[in-house]
Amino acid sequence: MADDPSHKTGSVGEEPSLEYQFATTTTLHGIGRVADSSGARAKIPWVLALLIAGGFCAFVTIDRTQAYLKFEANTNVIVEFHKTLEFPAVTICNYNRFMNSKISEDEKKYVSHLLELNEDLYGEDDDFNATAYDILFDDEFNYTHFALATGFALDDSLIQCDWKGVPYSCKVGNFSSFYSPSHGQCYTFTTHSTHQKLAQSQQGTGNGLQLIVNIQQNEYTETVSSGHVEAGLRFAIHPPDELPLIDTMGLSASPGFHTYASMRLVRHINLPKPWGVCGTEATEESRKYSRNTCLRNCRRDAIIKRCSCQPLGYERAVKSDSSLVPLCDIEQFNCVMKALEVHRSLVSLSECTCPIACDYVTYETTLSTAKYPSQSVSTEIDRAFQGDADISDGYVKENFVYLDVYYSELSTITYEQVQAMPFTALLGDLGGQLGLFLGASVITGVELLDYILRRLNLLILRVKTKKKVQSGNS
Repeated sequence: MADDPSHKTGSVGEEPSLEYQFATTTTLHGIGRVADSSGARAKIPWVLALLIAGGFCAFVTIDRTQAYLKFEANTNVIVEFHKTLEFPAVTICNYNRFMNSKISEDEKKYVSHLLELNEDLYGEDDDFNATAYDILFDDEFNYTHFALATGFALDDSLIQCDWKGVPYSCKVGNFSSFYSPSHGQCYTFTTHSTHQKLAQSQQGTGNGLQLIVNIQQNEYTETVSSGHVEAGLRFAIHPPDELPLIDTMGLSASPGFHTYASMRLVRHINLPKPWGVCGTEATEESRKYSRNTCLRNCRRDAIIKRCSCQPLGYERAVKSDSSLVPLCDIEQFNCVMKALEVHRSLVSLSECTCPIACDYVTYETTLSTAKYPSQSVSTEIDRAFQGDADISDGYVKENFVYLDVYYSELSTITYEQVQAMPFTALLGDLGGQLGLFLGASVITGVELLDYILRRLNLLILRVKTKKKVQSGNS
């Protein structure tokens, strides 16, 4: 008996049905085989093949989609070599905050209290009682003036400054002042101090910045009970457009040693959410966003909000009328401490929104030291300073810090986060699975859409025809 062709048409004698036309013309492999096969025995193998292939395709599609929705990131390490490399800013501070010879006899009674006050004000001691300290100071005492006037002065201490191996090629004018709450007056050698940015063109020691600084230990006022117990320089290497955080990123150089600070520039490129956690909040237009600076300014703003002033050592804030926020004096330190206590309790509650920067640089630094000066050089130096009452035998070993900052290589290391599976990779994976198991493509999707639209159109025509017939019969 011949096969009944009615399965290919809406009814015997009519043109092929819409479903049959779609099944026999679509680019989706296998469906046409099912439509053209006659009888269950011929159709079942093709139906099973379609179901198995469709099952595998659905399984792999779900797996790849779940992998994409994890939003994982990989890190690429890129090493690039350069002919020249922009030199970073270098900030130096003395471990002594107040110079003894600059303090008047009337002010000396305040020094020990001021050292304790600085530790409490910028540290983590919540037992500070500023009211008690306030009673100890005269009404005429101005803390800001005292701190700046008695602080470490580079013009009195810079013995020699060499840039790129040229003796005395830099001077005090190449440094800008910066006040650190924990270290007092500091100074920053910045490549932006001239019209042209400074860059190191040869790698290795002697090709960067070399400083010889007299720390003047005879001027130290720090004590065991309050203050620093060390002697030497605290220095930080940081981007020129970022304020240094001496306490967290600082390194130390001791007197009587030649300290070699060999550095390498490292760039970090991070992804925003959902692949990473980086972001950039609004900051001063003159500075690139920095998370450390953001956190410090958030702390400053908490003080300003409560006390209408800011302590010395923070970047000056600007009021709505474009004037600078005044600096806090002794009588306002009690308010400052209360503001800091409240701020510390709120930091964990996301009081500050300071995400990791999406693009920032650090300077990986390795320190090594050599005794300075040698015995022969020490004798020569002592002989050169004969007649100077302040320079006694061994003075150089106790007071001169020799600091050498340089790039070990003129290269940069970039750690770049990249999406483990970008959306385009997901599309490629899904397209590959559909093509492998079902032979489907974008064209197949267009064909399916065309079939659905045509089927809807037929349904609408049937509904309209039915309504006409019902109205005619009525």
